[in-house]
Amino acid sequence: MIDVNLVNFEAEVIEASLRVPVLLDIWAEWCGPCKTLGPQLEAAVTAAKGKVAMAKVNVDENPGISGQLRIQSIPTVYAFWQGKPSASGWRSTPRHRSAPSCRSATADQYAQGQAQSGGHTDGLP
Repeated sequence: MIDVNLVNFEAEVIEASLRVPVLLDIWAEWCGPCKTLGPQLEAAVTAAKGKVAMAKVNVDENPGISGQLRIQSIPTVYAFWQGKPSASGWRSTPRHRSAPSCRSATADQYAQGQAQSGGHTDGLP
């Protein structure tokens, strides 16, 4: 697990996702559900033994990344593959109630974000 910021986001998330899928955990220290989801994700990534990587973004320390990704609530998890976000919106729920849910992020949504930013996102989708 690696903490990412604007300086290392492209290398640790975008470029790394060209080799293996990268889960991006978007969290904050004060977020109770983040403290539940984070360790579960870390355990799953560790169990995958290199087949998937994980990066973490603290929204309070990195408002630029959370703004580019249009984060509206946390915890949020993006899965990056081949340099693009493939899914977002996993929510923490107690294990006995249900598995995390996932909302698909389409290529159109990615392209729309690029168009709105003029294509200058410093490596961010």
